[in-house]
Amino acid sequence: MPNIETEFKWDANSPRAFFKVLSAVRQVPAARLAKPHALHICDTYLDTPNHFFEQNKIAFRVRNTDGKWEATFKTRTEVKNGRAVRREETLPMPRVKNLAQALSFLADKKEWGKLPLTELRPLFSLRNKRTSYDVLYNGAEAELSLDNFVIYVCGRRVLMKEAELELKQGAPEKLDELARQITRFSGLAYARVSKVKTATALLALWGEK
Repeated sequence: MPNIETEFKWDANSPRAFFKVLSAVRQVPAARLAKPHALHICDTYLDTPNHFFEQNKIAFRVRNTDGKWEATFKTRTEVKNGRAVRREETLPMPRVKNLAQALSFLADKKEWGKLPLTELRPLFSLRNKRTSYDVLYNGAEAELSLDNFVIYVCGRRVLMKEAELELKQGAPEKLDELARQITRFSGLAYARVSKVKTATALLALWGEK
């Protein structure tokens, strides 16, 4: 059965945006915010020479989270009232220590479902200092992530910030309720363009013509 990712994102590039998000969650009467934990994440987005993933509207990446490697693909995102929904599948890559080994691991596998894994090449990367909080709200479990990241694309660097609320367990309607209250209390707007779409647009702008 497909794994579905459901989340909300807020633009956090304005002053004190992370503080506003945390303050907003704490103002929600039914919300319970756990202690934070820090993660260092490096995502490298890939495609084939014939642009298979781009043509099929799939984002494919390898992720290194504090030494733990995995590959993930995500389908086209559907957004309604701020809620983003898409299919997301993850493939663990045990014993992988670096990007070269990750690419070799995938090439040896050749395919994942119907996805080609040979001749993959990096497009851009995101280096993210993430502070993550587990959130309980009326029977739903969510993860709040405060992302302070750098996009590396075409030899350039772009700094951005984003707040993300992802449903881990429970009814999507509960996540909707929580997100609406965070938006109201924080005064922040939902992000119109994700970090990946931003990087993709910069690649199109700065890449080889």
